[in-house]
Amino acid sequence: TTTSLAEYYNGTEWKPIDSPPTVTGVTPGEVASADGSTTSFAITGGNFQSGATVKFIGNDGTEVTASTVTVNSSSSITAVESSSSFVNAKEPYDVKVTNQSGLSASLDDSINVDNAPTWTTSAGSLGSIDENATGTHFTVAATDADSDTITYSETTSNLTTAGLSLDSAN
Repeated sequence: TTTSLAEYYNGTEWKPIDSPPTVTGVTPGEVASADGSTTSFAITGGNFQSGATVKFIGNDGTEVTASTVTVNSSSSITAVESSSSFVNAKEPYDVKVTNQSGLSASLDDSINVDNAPTWTTSAGSLGSIDENATGTHFTVAATDADSDTITYSETTSNLTTAGLSLDSAN
């Protein structure tokens, strides 16, 4: 036949006998929807077949079909989609792989949307502190499109070696 699978007759048409795919993993598990890029997803599993399609399904049932799907092997697919297609309010997204036979498998709750905070404090110098000053403070602020809590931390030792401290809330 044209499907290269054993078939059976259901009384009106020939149907292929096939096993569904399995989906065991997807990376990355987070998408920055506001960055304006595309995201390439590596999907792992089994029984992936040429011509398979990939959909990302939001928690409200909304489906986003991958713009490009490459079946690398029976256990590996690369799917590409615009990052802006993913909406924070619809996370987590399921990943659904459907073979040409119509059989499919999903991996539930596997992709989240996580955009970087946006700084509302301009870059550059925040001010200066006189040598003997006490209680001086400067405020830095950022907002998060995902409504995540923002905490601040020092990644160098510039503040602590100068005898200063950073409040993790602002």
